[in-house]
Amino acid sequence: MSDDLLERAVAYLLSVLPGIGSDLSAPTPCRGWNTRMLLAHVNESIAALREGLAGGQVRVTPGAPLPNCAGTPHIRSRAVALLGDWANERPGSVVVFGRPVSAQVLGTVGALELTVHAWDLAATDRKAPPIPDNLARELLTVAAELVPVADRWPLFGPPIEPPTTAPGDRLLAYLGRARPVS
Repeated sequence: MSDDLLERAVAYLLSVLPGIGSDLSAPTPCRGWNTRMLLAHVNESIAALREGLAGGQVRVTPGAPLPNCAGTPHIRSRAVALLGDWANERPGSVVVFGRPVSAQVLGTVGALELTVHAWDLAATDRKAPPIPDNLARELLTVAAELVPVADRWPLFGPPIEPPTTAPGDRLLAYLGRARPVS
């Protein structure tokens, strides 16, 4: 994996945030999740990545409320801080829920998580920026290892047929998502 994968994922997330409307109750492609819930989850993901980079261990409990998530401005500032952490505080390995992984693996998982959820946040806006081809291509090379077809529910649906051969469409289809048809 390239060393800038996480940076490109955060850049994509930052490009999507301005297009998120004020209706935080709007549904998202994540079954049963509205925009507010998805923003909270992205905030949680960023917190876990930052915790792992700064302390060498991820202990954030998924689903636990994080204070001060005030929406997109908060997510933007946390995502920018994550870039600083990635540049400055990269340990050799990180303990994630009791298992050691390399910081590079943590960054790759974070890149997939942030990219897909950025797309989820933008999916209702047909003018939203697509996942950049180079980012999607690189994430496709690791998606099968990070999200195997077995044991993926409820986090991801079964793979579906992609609407095009574009790398972003292929990545989303592998993860059980489809872009809205224009």
